[in-house]
Amino acid sequence: MYTQCSHCRAVFRVTMKELTAAQGLLRCGECDTIFDAMKALSTTLPDERLGGMGNGRDLPGEARIHALPLNVLAENDPSNSAKPSKTNSSNRRSTKSRNFLYLSLLALCLLLLIQLFYSYRTKLLEHPSTREWTQTVCTWITCGLDTVKHLDQIKLLSHTVYTHPNTPNVLIINTSIQNNASNPQPYPRLEVSFLNQKSELVALRSFTPEEYLSKEQQGHLMPPKIPQEVSLTIEDPGKDAVRFQLRFL
Repeated sequence: MYTQCSHCRAVFRVTMKELTAAQGLLRCGECDTIFDAMKALSTTLPDERLGGMGNGRDLPGEARIHALPLNVLAENDPSNSAKPSKTNSSNRRSTKSRNFLYLSLLALCLLLLIQLFYSYRTKLLEHPSTREWTQTVCTWITCGLDTVKHLDQIKLLSHTVYTHPNTPNVLIINTSIQNNASNPQPYPRLEVSFLNQKSELVALRSFTPEEYLSKEQQGHLMPPKIPQEVSLTIEDPGKDAVRFQLRFL
């Protein structure tokens, strides 16, 4: 059987086994063009189909017969392989597109989970059941634990209330607080309240860290597991105040 290059008209002797292996696509050994051999496939030489010259001995240059070496098979030579058929190429592009879409969706979902975790990390840290793994994840993604307050981990160790020795109608509150969290955290705002015998509020005052910390302590975080001594001064609420409370905000 014979076929002919669609570009330079070179003629090749082929077998159906070779064409099947190459899926009908051949690379011309003369001009390197990839062509569909099935379109020009014939059991006779091209000149015989066109009423040309006899047995091919005196064929013009464009109709010389070539044996078909393996390297002209489009599927058999990796270095000179033919382009895949449109169907295979389309299938590969479709597979690549799907894979890219799946990877993009996975990346978006992961990004969304990280954003949700970052937004709710404070609440997660407040619960003992989620605190440990939240701290571990925050270490991996550097989500800034130093800026998160664990108010439930700040404990009041002791406190005393007495009248100011030099200023009338002023009370001094000395208290010791401790950060029981495993990492440093910002100092809390302190809320001092006085109640009467009926547990009714008589006086209320809050103190920012800048108001009760020394100049050396300001700008620093509250270290873990180390008691911090704090001294507050407040106007005497009077004899009705019989009970004192301190809250961390």
